[in-house]
Amino acid sequence: MQDDALPQIGMMLHMQPSRGETIPAFLASRTALVADLEAAGVEAVWVTEHHFDPQSLSASPLLLLSHWAAHTQRIQLGVAAVLPAGRNPALLAEEIALLSNLAPGRIAIGFAKGGPFEAQKRAFGWGSDAARAEMQTVVDALLNHLSPPPDAASAMPALQPPPHLPVPLFIASHEPDTLVWAAQRGLGWMSAQFWPLEMYDAQAINWGIAARQPADAVLARGLWIDDDGAAARRHALSWLASFRASKQSQWKVGFRGPLAEMDEAESLARMIVGTPSECATQLHDLLSLRCVPRLAFNPMHDLPALQIGQMRRLLNEVAPLLAAARPVRATCP
Repeated sequence: MQDDALPQIGMMLHMQPSRGETIPAFLASRTALVADLEAAGVEAVWVTEHHFDPQSLSASPLLLLSHWAAHTQRIQLGVAAVLPAGRNPALLAEEIALLSNLAPGRIAIGFAKGGPFEAQKRAFGWGSDAARAEMQTVVDALLNHLSPPPDAASAMPALQPPPHLPVPLFIASHEPDTLVWAAQRGLGWMSAQFWPLEMYDAQAINWGIAARQPADAVLARGLWIDDDGAAARRHALSWLASFRASKQSQWKVGFRGPLAEMDEAESLARMIVGTPSECATQLHDLLSLRCVPRLAFNPMHDLPALQIGQMRRLLNEVAPLLAAARPVRATCP
């Protein structure tokens, strides 16, 4: 999508196999989906990092990006987000540098401490407060490898191949101190699908306290478009209930999960759901009040044919209504 009034439009590709799908068939179909998204005009695709989760087969997202890069030419490929705590920053920097040369100008990387997933936490320690501090330590060292300060040139070996810069980098966090730390290093921020818009706005404020460059941010949102608005809302709420049930066994003990305390209206407010005109109105309201450089949509279904169908409807039916309602986008600094 090329309209300057609109943000970058991307899709969150959750690596969830369909019922009865073999793993080779699943991986091949999602690679084909990424190519189809590019052909449809979607500008970016994002993949998460999860471990030991049969509903999210993305333990090595950089490998997935390198594979998808070989099957595409233009679409941006991003991770939302790499979990760096405990990793060797030089090795991680080498992987990102190589990937940036395999797909020049098309790689974007987010970083996070890790979510409330018990198996990951037991195996790697991710998700704790200690993991947040370790994430910052690893990312600081990684940045020094990707763009060495002048006084460090002799202290560390140069990456080979050198990274193809710039590579957009982000932090997925709502912690004020972490966002200030990210802004001081020129990183953008990511806001997850289930976080309220008020949290995105708070992220922007905390990032802006110490920002050294114009804002760059990714906002994720669920998506479901239907000619019948009521049917779209029923589908979205049913999908949300199914999502929570499938993830409950993965979350740490005592964690009830996103949206557990919210009623249907508040749940729907964190999605883009309804008829094309209703979705255009929701997006117009969202974008007219805040700077959102990048949107990442999660079509709320696990079948690739329906996911690509939803993204096509977004581009072909919703976006023209949105672009016609100028001015649509708040001014970004």
